[in-house]
Amino acid sequence: MKPQAMMTATSYTTAVMAIMASFCIIIFTSCSNSHTEIIQITGSNELTSITQALSDEYYIATEGRIQSSVTSSNADEAFKDLCLGRIHVAASSRPITVNEIAQCSDSSIKVVEIPIASVPTVVVTHSMNKQYPKCLSNEEMKDLWNGTSDLGLTLYRPENNSDLSKYLDAKFGSNMENNSEELNNTSETIVVDLTNDTRGIGYLDYVTYSLVEDYLNPIGLQSSTDACSIPTPSKINKGKYDVLNRTLFLYFRHDLLKKNYLSGFAEMTMDESSINIISNLGYTTLDSTVYTENRILLAERTAGSRYAEKDQNTGGIK
Repeated sequence: MKPQAMMTATSYTTAVMAIMASFCIIIFTSCSNSHTEIIQITGSNELTSITQALSDEYYIATEGRIQSSVTSSNADEAFKDLCLGRIHVAASSRPITVNEIAQCSDSSIKVVEIPIASVPTVVVTHSMNKQYPKCLSNEEMKDLWNGTSDLGLTLYRPENNSDLSKYLDAKFGSNMENNSEELNNTSETIVVDLTNDTRGIGYLDYVTYSLVEDYLNPIGLQSSTDACSIPTPSKINKGKYDVLNRTLFLYFRHDLLKKNYLSGFAEMTMDESSINIISNLGYTTLDSTVYTENRILLAERTAGSRYAEKDQNTGGIK
């Protein structure tokens, strides 16, 4: 007669524990995956370095539980997406407008406004161009932008719908009839063109310029305190190069800041370590009182804009 298989108490307990362990692993994995959040961020090219760097830091801090999708467009598109509820954070090189606040309100969306840094503009030529102008006045910059300059250089203009192009249009006017220059360039293609054209000239934000400064000559520009201000890392860090300076903002969806995954990211952007990262990237950090105000706004989830009705060209912060 074939002997019956017997299960001892010990073997039974071991089997049950193995089943429970497997069950817990399955449940834990499922729960972990279900709680993975993705923060959607889009906006101005000028802020991509900031948003990507801070997103990477947050990913590490949360051990990969919270990821971010960072895309570049322009401020107009970013606010449109924010007001339609498509994204969590809009990154902008200008303040939100009163009309955009109203559009968000129509969708029952409010924003919390956080000024995070500023970035000046640099006019550059090829490093081998020995005949380039050493300084440009505001009037000469205007002539250059409008295609009426007699410098004999080819201007590589940023894309027409870019924030930088719209900003320069607002500062200098836009006379496209006189412009025969190369149009619709991204920052990347402008850099390539300028490093290959000894007679080229172009406008870049300082952060982009700082990555390729060995290949380009910065031209001294008229500033509020200097007739011929040339950008240097020291001036940038101390906020002493303020030519065509724009304040950069992050706009968070007010309703989602009650969620830990987004509020945690927002609070992290105001940490001293995050501010140091922003500075190391080449941006000009703001006065410490601005960051203190930001922390209060985030803690209290205060909706609205302090800069919407101020000068849209300067970004509202001097």
